[in-house]
Amino acid sequence: MRERWREWIAAFDQTVETDDWSALKPFLDPDVTYAVSGVPFACSLSGRDAVLGGFAKSIANFDRRFDQRQWFGVGVREFAPDTITGRAMGLYRMEGKPLLHFSAKNLWRFRGDRIIQMNDCHDLAEADVQAALTWLGEHAPDLDASYS
Repeated sequence: MRERWREWIAAFDQTVETDDWSALKPFLDPDVTYAVSGVPFACSLSGRDAVLGGFAKSIANFDRRFDQRQWFGVGVREFAPDTITGRAMGLYRMEGKPLLHFSAKNLWRFRGDRIIQMNDCHDLAEADVQAALTWLGEHAPDLDASYS
């Protein structure tokens, strides 16, 4: 399962560069769900088209507004035969602004070789998440990371 997860991450990163969201369809179950919690842009999306549309919206209105974007996983492990968990660390750079960084706890659940569930949990009790929300308010209040 971990190898399929790595393929998903590589395909997602490539899609961010190419904007070809259809390339991710083979990785997602038609009934996939994606939930983001703990932040003002929390959401719950159901269905492959809704999830891909949400990713495209968030990347276009948030990630692409930065000069540099980097995400990497830490603490990634196979929690159960069909489940990968970990923490994603994000670094964003915008000219003339301090570094923006934050993390989220993540879960990916698979049905066969397709993802059926994804969850990103941003913990507002964590200092990096608090600092990121403050950064956004001070340096880029017009950015929209929302998925829906």
